[in-house]
This record gives sequence, structure tokens and C-alpha cells, in this order.
Amino acid sequence: MSLSRSEEMHRLTENVYKTIMEQFNPSLRNFIAMGKNYEKALAGVTYAAKGYFDALVKMGELASESQGSKELGDVLFQMAEVHRQIQNQLEEMLKSFHNELLTQLEQKVELDSRYLSAALKKYQTEQRSKGDALDKCQAELKKLRKKSQGSKNPQKYSDKELQYIDAISNKQGELEGYVSDGYKTALTEERRRFCFLVEKQCAVAKNSAAYHAKGKELLAQKLPLWQQACADPNKIPDRAVQLMQQVANSNGAILPSTLSASKSNLVISDPIPGAKPLLGASATLPPLSKAH
Repeated sequence: MSLSRSEEMHRLTENVYKTIMEQFNPSLRNFIAMGKNYEKALAGVTYAAKGYFDALVKMGELASESQGSKELGDVLFQMAEVHRQIQNQLEEMLKSFHNELLTQLEQKVELDSRYLSAALKKYQTEQRSKGDALDKCQAELKKLRKKSQGSKNPQKYSDKELQYIDAISNKQGELEGYVSDGYKTALTEERRRFCFLVEKQCAVAKNSAAYHAKGKELLAQKLPLWQQACADPNKIPDRAVQLMQQVANSNGAILPSTLSASKSNLVISDPIPGAKPLLGASATLPPLSKAH
């Protein structure tokens, strides 16, 4: 490796360290700050979701008190419970996001600044020391040759000159080797940091996948049943039909068996079988007679 090539690699090595300190670490700090904002937003969603599903439970309680919609109340309870389980999985993902990503990155970036400054300073000091030793050797050789040229017996300096040439070759090799190793170390330091970030992001992605898989599993089991429960809004449950029959029987009337919800497609807008139709579309019901 030529000296100019060694100097170029030295500059590249310094640039790698400076890029980590002046660009990577500030960008990582910004990433952590944005991550905290994201975490805060997700925590807000979690809090809002609890209120949302508590309200859904209240709607389920209201439906469960109805003779016509009791099973829909059960469905609403199931929906709230399933989404509560999904929400629990989201909270686990949030814990992972905080513990396995944000906390570790924050610790890493604080320690990293001091470590990199020390590593760069050590490299620069050693490179300068080896460079100075090489320059000194070259200067000594130059002085020796000048002295040899002015001597009546230059041959007596030849052995010393060969020693300096050999020493210069060795010191140049040491310098080039150190700079090459330093460049490799700098690139490794840079790569290790990106690998660490990717590794931690993978841990978050794994928990995110578990969250979505859990939601998909629970909803795939329950959704068809929920859709079936609300497929026919006009269907009257058997218990409501039986109650209507009991009331009719107590008044001496008998409702046709076709009223049963399980045997007919009775809709709310249809007249009850056996009842007299209204005289007209604009007709009003007569007032109820007062009991004496």
C-alpha cells in the first residue's frame, strides 16, 4: 500500500467514526424521541379502548334485559371480551416496544458517545505515533545521505543507510497495517450499531406479529357466529313468542303456531296473524278504555 493510499484510508477511518458520532447517534436520538411519541400515542389508544369496550359492555347489559335481544347482549359481551384479550396483547407489544427497543437504545446511545470518542482518540494517537516514527526514520536517512555525499569515503555510510531503509520499510508496513486494521474496526463498529438497531426492531416486529395473530385467531373463531346472530333483525326469539302466546291465552285468544320464530319468517312490519287490519294508512288507534 502506498503512503498516499494509507493517508486516504486514514481519512476514511476518521470519517466513519465521525459519521457515527455526528450523524448516526443524533439520528438515533431522534428515532428514540419519535418512538416515545409513538408509545405515548399507543398508550392513549389503549386507554381510550378500555372506555370504548366498557361502553360496549353497557350496551350488552341493556340488550340482555330485553326479551327480543337477549342473545345479542351475549354477543356484545363476547365482543367486549375478545377485544379485551386483543387489547391485552397490544399492551404486551407496548411493553416489548418500551423494554426491548427504547430503553436499550437509549442506554446504548449514551454509553456510545463516550466510547467512540475514546476509540477515535486512541486510533488517532497511535496512527500519529507510527507516522511520526516513520517520518523520523526518513529524516534520519535523508541526513545520512547528505552526509555521505559530502564525505571523502561515502562507502562507510552504506551499511547505516541500508539499516535505515530497512527500518523505514518496516515502519511503513506497521503504519499501513495499523491504518488498514483501524478502517476495518471502524466499519465493524458502524455495522454493529446498525445490526443492534435491526435486532431490536425485529424483537418488536415479533411481538407485533403475535398481537396481530392473536387478534386474527380470536376474531376468526367468533366473527361468523356474531354475524349469524344479527343476520335477521326481524326474527323474534322463541321465548318472546311464548310470552306473547301466554298473554294471548290468558285473554282467551289463541295465536297460530305460525307465529313461532323458529317456524316462520315473521317480520316486525307484518301484522300479527288473526289481527284486524287498520282502516287506512292514516288511521289512529282508539284510546284504551279506562279500567273501572
